[in-house]
Amino acid sequence: MARIDKEERDRRRPSNVLILFHVVFLIAAILIIGKIIYLQFIWEPDPRYVSYFKPKKDRSEIEPQRGSIIDHKGNLLAMSTPMYNVYMDCYVMKEEYAKDKNGAEKEAEWIQKAQQLAKELPAVLKEDGRSASYYSDLILTGRRNKRRYVPIAKGIDHGTLLELKKLTLFRERTYRSGMIVEKEETRQYPYDELARRVIGYVKHNSDTNTLHIGIEGEYNYYLHGTEGLEWKKITDGKDMIQDMDSSVVKVVDGMDIRTTLDIDIQDIADRALRNNMAAEEDIVGGCVVVLDVETGAVRAMVNLQKDRNGNFREVFNMATGTPAEPGSVFKAVTLTTLLEDGYIELEDKIATNHGRMDDMPRIKPDGYITSFERNKGVSSISVLDGFKISSNYVFRRLVKDHYGDNPEEFINRLHEYNFGEAYDFELKEKGSSRPTIPDPKSAGWTIYDLVSVAIGYSARVTPLQVAAFYNAIANNGKMMKPYVVESIEHQGRTVKEYKPVILNGSICSKATADTLTRALTMVTLEGTASRLKNARCTVAGKTGTSRIHLPKEERPGSNDPYSDINGRKKHQATFVGFFPAEQPKYTAIVVVHTGLMSHDVYGGKIPAMTFKEIVDGIWAYDSGWGNEIKAKGSIPQMKEEAISISKAADAPVPDVKGLGLRDALYAIENNGYRCSHNGTGHVISQNPAPGAKLSKGQTISITLR
Repeated sequence: MARIDKEERDRRRPSNVLILFHVVFLIAAILIIGKIIYLQFIWEPDPRYVSYFKPKKDRSEIEPQRGSIIDHKGNLLAMSTPMYNVYMDCYVMKEEYAKDKNGAEKEAEWIQKAQQLAKELPAVLKEDGRSASYYSDLILTGRRNKRRYVPIAKGIDHGTLLELKKLTLFRERTYRSGMIVEKEETRQYPYDELARRVIGYVKHNSDTNTLHIGIEGEYNYYLHGTEGLEWKKITDGKDMIQDMDSSVVKVVDGMDIRTTLDIDIQDIADRALRNNMAAEEDIVGGCVVVLDVETGAVRAMVNLQKDRNGNFREVFNMATGTPAEPGSVFKAVTLTTLLEDGYIELEDKIATNHGRMDDMPRIKPDGYITSFERNKGVSSISVLDGFKISSNYVFRRLVKDHYGDNPEEFINRLHEYNFGEAYDFELKEKGSSRPTIPDPKSAGWTIYDLVSVAIGYSARVTPLQVAAFYNAIANNGKMMKPYVVESIEHQGRTVKEYKPVILNGSICSKATADTLTRALTMVTLEGTASRLKNARCTVAGKTGTSRIHLPKEERPGSNDPYSDINGRKKHQATFVGFFPAEQPKYTAIVVVHTGLMSHDVYGGKIPAMTFKEIVDGIWAYDSGWGNEIKAKGSIPQMKEEAISISKAADAPVPDVKGLGLRDALYAIENNGYRCSHNGTGHVISQNPAPGAKLSKGQTISITLR
């Protein structure tokens, strides 16, 4: 029996060993899994020891270089330059020396090097004008006070930074030198104040409030570029190097913006406006816009306002952000409408009636008319003469007589000229108001509103809108949208190009545009803008003066919206026109604003004088253009043959193309010929041709459309 038990035990022994092995293995597995769980989810390593086994890493964001802004000829208007701020960790190695048995000696050595650094700094940082003792006190005081961020230099260039890195202490390894360098992109403006409001800026007032002004603000997306990203590590606890094992996002620098501005024309306009505004103490600001006639491109945009110190600065874009009642420059708009609708011609006569609107007793008599009656000894005035002397009576009378029963006909024309709303111009001013044109269907509308709009009141428009309208006249009736950005470029390659845009293909016929040019030219030769008579080339343009509507807080005790209790007013004086009149190249507008004053400032004075300086300056600057005009002959004042009064039997046939019927008849008959005509509107053809010589009394046939 015992023998059988022993055999049974011997037989079962391998099985028991196997079971024991399994149990041990299972226990070991449980222990390992438990350890893994502990290490993974429970255990936290001592941070003090991590740095000895794992390199330090730092996520570094790389700022792109902001794109440049240039004028249309490639001159730099704004660019980014890397500048550096240098700080010093004055407490560097202090704690390590305290633990070192030779720490006192090392500390003394550091102090010696710091004093030597202080002696070397003035030679490198010459512009700061600080002495060696200043830097010595700064560094050693910082060390005593445990300061780790002491400013040494701000806004230095890269060359100066390299010189600093060669100095005692700063040339040691990063962790021992204490040198801290911060790089920042600084915006540079090579032409200082010129066009600064147009160039603009991006200003971060807070995390939620960022100002976007001018081109910098409107095109910030393109200018800014895309940030890059890289990881750096400190492999030995000392120097930081790029971590090649980590992914890197490449930085993309910003794109360049090519504007339509011509910095030379900008300079001419800026100087002219500054010089002339300085002559009048009450002038508080003004603006100038110069447009290319053919395209509508903005060649100059000046916006100046007087600061507390009496200096003119670019602080607000008045050209786009200040809608106001434009005054008499709007009479060209009224004249365009009357001519285009076929209601009048320039030689039509109107009874002067001593300047009184008998059917509108609230309107005061027009003093310009009474002076005209007295000087000329007449009781009627032509439309052209009314325009030359800027008579309110003439234009009130004409508009009331022709549009009084249907004011929508007149107002709708103004919307066709794009006066009723702000078009999508690139530059937007924060806080600016919208242009407005009164609605005949609105409550409170009266006939007085209609005749008020006719002379430039009751409607509020911007200087840029007025300039665009006159530019359309210069462009044979084609209204172009003003624009200030020509293209977006990157590394010399054009990414996006902005083409000229037509706002209205024809605000009027070419014949009407020619008639208007003739009338506007007479304003500068014989009318309210005679200061421009001696300009380097012939100018076609119009003056205007308007009172500025005062808020109640500026006129306490006064019920007159345009004056305070002492009768003082604010004025907007304007001159707008184009040149050369016979072959327009540029359109320009000059607007000045006054503070409260007891006397008037007229568009024929400071604005006209400024305009003349701009014309003469551009003529001298763009000599090729001037010579081109001169080569084509003398600069005509107007088509004198069209109004010739010669009665010689063999007088040549006058050129009457583009004239209205009344003007054409006057020219033909005063040359001794008869006239037959068909159609209405303006002359599109004539027979015989201009220049032919006929016998006295022969007939010239004209066709109008």
